[in-house]
Amino acid sequence: MSRKGYRRLLLAFFVFSIIFAVFFVRYLFDKEIPDEVKVFYGEDVVIKSELPISYSISQNEKEVSILNNTSKENYYYVQTKLFGVIPAKKVKVQVLENVKLIPCGCQIGIYLHTKGVLVIDTDEVKDINGNVLSPAKNIIMPDDYIIALNDITVSTKSQLIFLINKYGKEDIVLKVRRNNEIISVKVKPVSTGVNEYKAGIWVRDDSQGIGTLTYIDENGNFGGLGHGINDIDTGKLLDSKNGILYSANIWGINKGEEGTPGGLLGSIEYEKDNELGEITRNSDCGIFGIGNSTLLKEYSGKYESMEVCLRQDIKRGTAYIRTALDGEVKDYEIRIINVDYSNEIKNKGMEIQITDIELLKLTNGIVQGMSGSPILQNGRIVGAVTHVLVNDPTRGYGIFIENMLEH
Repeated sequence: MSRKGYRRLLLAFFVFSIIFAVFFVRYLFDKEIPDEVKVFYGEDVVIKSELPISYSISQNEKEVSILNNTSKENYYYVQTKLFGVIPAKKVKVQVLENVKLIPCGCQIGIYLHTKGVLVIDTDEVKDINGNVLSPAKNIIMPDDYIIALNDITVSTKSQLIFLINKYGKEDIVLKVRRNNEIISVKVKPVSTGVNEYKAGIWVRDDSQGIGTLTYIDENGNFGGLGHGINDIDTGKLLDSKNGILYSANIWGINKGEEGTPGGLLGSIEYEKDNELGEITRNSDCGIFGIGNSTLLKEYSGKYESMEVCLRQDIKRGTAYIRTALDGEVKDYEIRIINVDYSNEIKNKGMEIQITDIELLKLTNGIVQGMSGSPILQNGRIVGAVTHVLVNDPTRGYGIFIENMLEH
């Protein structure tokens, strides 16, 4: 290689190294320094990071930001610096009112109404003459929500079937919600019998199941699960309009095994007397709503309220989860293995491990139905159980309570 070619190679390597270093440093900043942290009024900001960073703030900027902000939460920014010299990134600091919550831990029945009828898939249909047709293929898509047929509002699967049979002799117009956009499509149902028509659409409406109630506040607002309710086929978050919270009867436990998650065995009695409140939201961070007098009476006088612990104050080490597995709400010892202070995944902020001998005998670890069990440390509520590691049921993840309170 000539000297000129060798210099070009060195120059290219130098440029590549500089570009790589810039992107790597940026990656470290994004991963190790959170975009935002929260503090309560009167508290100093604390930013946890593995990097050697310092941060500073102008008190004037802090006062102006809080006074001029008209949103629900006041905020200001701090400038972080690597080694106290190199500017890293600005971190938003949200200033919150300190609240107290009652950690619950009881198992609950959940009945969720969807906003329309969820489309699982389309399929072929054999008509009355034996011909195989696909009337909805490439017209209706999986994850669509059918909200109306010929301008008649649709809210249940049985209603959709009735309307297709009633109007299926002609083309029908379906109004669907697709990726937050409302569109109208035309489908020609297939005659499969006398006054019987099918559109070749697999659908599902309301969802129900058992989980754990995390908290209620002094105003009767509740939060549970710590993660959203997803459709079992599509894996997508169910778009719900409302729902009902019920008491649940747990009568057995399938213990978790390596490779096979266990679960609570129980039933829900869908009667008015068993209602505990109204579910108003299903989000990635859990279900939320307003409890009724039955729920408030059950927990307001039974358990003490606790202060909220923000993520920067959570410590690795001993903690407890509160849950009811044998008819009585108890606190079981766990260990917080790791805390992701950057909180890249909202409902996996903490990695936890079950260490309580009694709980391990009952369940072998974390099982389905325990999602939402509040996590407590040093007399404060820090979050809730959300996931189990399939290959090790003693370990799993939890969500920060501050993320649940945002929803």
